[in-house]
Amino acid sequence: MSPSLAAGGKPRFSYEIGNIVYWSPGPDIAIFYDHDGQSIPDPGIVILGEIDSEADAFKKYDGTVDVTIEAAD
Repeated sequence: MSPSLAAGGKPRFSYEIGNIVYWSPGPDIAIFYDHDGQSIPDPGIVILGEIDSEADAFKKYDGTVDVTIEAAD
């Protein structure tokens, strides 16, 4: 687990469409583009940011998608 990410936000156990999150058991960043109604298991997620609109555009892909995330000015 990366201390800088874990220290950057309070763990949450739910999400909203468009959330960009870090889940500490893995090295990956996730983008939630749909809602299945399930809660997030321990240790929760840390929300890093959000997509303001059109997060559902990811629905057209099947499987893993590589994306680049950059800070907005």
